Amino acid sequence: MTTRATRRNLAALTLATTACAAGAGIRVIASFPASDIDIPSTGAVVTLPVSGLSELASGFGITGRWTGVVRDTGGGIAPWSLDYGVTVTAPGGVTRSSPSPWFGDVTIADFPVADAFDGFGGGGGLDGVNPNGTWTIAHDSGNPSPWVAGLREVTYHLLATSEPDVTFEYTENTQQGNAWNRPFFIEGVSGLGPVDYHLLAFTVDTSGLYSFESVLASGGDHWTCLYEGDFDDTQPLTNLHEYDLGNGFSPFDTPRGTSRFDQLLFEGTTYYWVTSQWSAFAAFSDFTNTITGPGTVIIAGQGCNDADNAQPFGVLDLADVQGFIGAFVGQQPAADIADPAGVWDLADVQAFIGAFNAGCP
Repeated sequence: MTTRATRRNLAALTLATTACAAGAGIRVIASFPASDIDIPSTGAVVTLPVSGLSELASGFGITGRWTGVVRDTGGGIAPWSLDYGVTVTAPGGVTRSSPSPWFGDVTIADFPVADAFDGFGGGGGLDGVNPNGTWTIAHDSGNPSPWVAGLREVTYHLLATSEPDVTFEYTENTQQGNAWNRPFFIEGVSGLGPVDYHLLAFTVDTSGLYSFESVLASGGDHWTCLYEGDFDDTQPLTNLHEYDLGNGFSPFDTPRGTSRFDQLLFEGTTYYWVTSQWSAFAAFSDFTNTITGPGTVIIAGQGCNDADNAQPFGVLDLADVQGFIGAFVGQQPAADIADPAGVWDLADVQAFIGAFNAGCP
């Protein structure tokens, strides 16, 4: 079911889950734990035998930890995880390379890896390649001699084309009253705080590649980062998994006021997306965050979103009913939850009752 966003006051959370026909998501179909690998300037090649899979593979991913085996600990020049790349050849000879930059940080600090890319469809309407056979993975550290990079706790993942992407969107404000000293890249903490932040804790119901985008309405500087497993604002570097600068200097070429990155997410894991004020001197601003991928985003601890997102989230009670009735009588967007858009009729009432009974949007 397609559900349009409900909209409430400035300090309220706006949520929407929609099926987006613009592109197909890719979900994990098989995972293969592998050996640690060192990657010198000449690169390193490994093979991955695969058998017994029935689905075509359209994407390839890696999880683990990037590290510098031989690194410039004095000047911090190299190697950087930002420079790492991989070229993968599927059984049958289809070869694809990771985007550049694929993942990483602009320091020599260790960096968590959870990334994937697609493109093995080969054109002609083919959804993927036969995954059974030997895959060849050529790792490139992207750094000259004598620097040596490494991957630890490595797992390779094959992904398949899913149904159309599911998009989860919410609108909020950076003024939350939550004070912290945000990270400065992976290696340290910013001295521009304490600053305010908004936190979204969530899970997904499908393992696969998800895209994150945060757009600050003012177009000013901001920062978003993703934590895996747990979040403690007094320990901003613990469990930090990915980030993107929203100040116009992102390695992913996003404009000022936009933070954007991709990440492999897995069922059964709780993630925390933090949208942060850039500095204590930056003005508070609205932002719109979007998570797009092969599965549904579920706010952690709820099982599903409550019917009209009335506080407290995840509790279906009289406040939800009153909120809907008030919005319906006033012909407010929060009650316009069924097609056609801009019409408040029995279809909206039926949609609300169904959502309330099911405990889900």
